[in-house]
Amino acid sequence: MRRTTALLVTVGVLTAAGAAPAAATIRERFTLHEEWSHAEDCGFPVEVTGWRDDLFLVREGTNQDAGAFPVVNRTSWSETWTNPETGDWFTISGRSLFNEVSATRVEGSIFEFRAVDAGQPFVVVDSDGTVVERNSGSVHFSYLFDTGGDDEPGGEWLADTDFWVAGPHPSLDLAPCDYAVQLIG
Repeated sequence: MRRTTALLVTVGVLTAAGAAPAAATIRERFTLHEEWSHAEDCGFPVEVTGWRDDLFLVREGTNQDAGAFPVVNRTSWSETWTNPETGDWFTISGRSLFNEVSATRVEGSIFEFRAVDAGQPFVVVDSDGTVVERNSGSVHFSYLFDTGGDDEPGGEWLADTDFWVAGPHPSLDLAPCDYAVQLIG
């Protein structure tokens, strides 16, 4: 969950350069691939290996939204959590679409962005293939962001203004180690 939250925050910061309407033109398109491996301490050792693929589209705002650079990010990721002492394992994975759906100029280079992250961003599956937990639906949030007025993506996050969740998101209350204790501890 920490990784998911950190990734959402990172995507929000990277994409908070703006959210223009659908009529915006694509300024940049790029993909990222990341792989990792690390150890966790869940009261017992856990080896975590994973990967993540992202497709980013950076759009360029026009007219009253000029200076805002909305982002669409399609994400897929998966982690395998293994107890090295027993060999027991489970996976946590997700697929979602993050979309900055609007940007409203507050004043100068400050915009309020509304964004939606939709899909199944967090699914826990045990080693038998049984789905243990699944988040689905969407997370909606808005925030104030200063683009700096330089007509380039980037800027400074100022404040969150709204947050709400649609659909079941049970994992918001649990950390990955909670699943490790239940499934492989």
